[in-house]
Amino acid sequence: MPLELPEEIDTSDELRMVGTPDGRLLVCGRDEVRIFDRSMRVMQTAACEFEGLLAASDDSIFYATEDAGDAIMRRSSHDGRVLAEYQLEGFYFYCPVLAPNGLLFCVAYNHNEEDDVGDNERDEIIALDAQTLQLCHRFGRGLLRDTSQMVVVGDELFVCDTDADCLHVFSFTGEHRRSIEGSKWRSPRYLCFAKDRLYLVEAVYPGVIDGRRILVLSLQGDILQVITHPTEPKAVFEAYMNASPICCFDGKLLVSYCTEDNESEVLGDRGLLAFSGL
Repeated sequence: MPLELPEEIDTSDELRMVGTPDGRLLVCGRDEVRIFDRSMRVMQTAACEFEGLLAASDDSIFYATEDAGDAIMRRSSHDGRVLAEYQLEGFYFYCPVLAPNGLLFCVAYNHNEEDDVGDNERDEIIALDAQTLQLCHRFGRGLLRDTSQMVVVGDELFVCDTDADCLHVFSFTGEHRRSIEGSKWRSPRYLCFAKDRLYLVEAVYPGVIDGRRILVLSLQGDILQVITHPTEPKAVFEAYMNASPICCFDGKLLVSYCTEDNESEVLGDRGLLAFSGL
């Protein structure tokens, strides 16, 4: 069913959505964040400039931003006060995710062209203390090729590696435990988790992957269900600027989509759907 948001939120914009452990939903546009309760009433609004995905706890927002050209991972209060920051020279940050043991994981990408490393050695994962943003662990370099969204499942971190067509699974200290490849899916880009199920969206490659399905997977990578738009056959579940089109919140799968006008470009209207029963 369509998800109704207040009129002041422009659903044609690139929205980022994330739930908090205490049952609130953060919806972020270009330069502000709105916090909703379970009945979708706006509880709070704050200014916030960030890049890509974000993570949230009951009292904090975690996001990547830039200051004078320097990439920063930042922790702010829900009203926008900066509480902690982390920088790593030569690296951009994206796709943060919180773990219940007080760690914040995010992807660090080495953009320093002077470093003599191959493309498959530019991605790594860093683990920060979620309160202070002090560095705790670094891992995955040399294994990760094109790292995308990550989710925490129990005491493990599931990581989308789009170019490698697999999900990597790590311990919270960085031990690589296994890789999951699907016989009927590839190029994992976006991922969320609820009740022993993974919800996966593949990267869009015109003529190869059309981006019109959400895959419900077991934790072993088997396809249990395929979700498509119920009324719009050309709806594409795709996002830009490192946003994600899917979010698990309050027993629902929230999905952003846009319509596809032809085989080579993603154009047209944008909207939000809510699938219940998670």
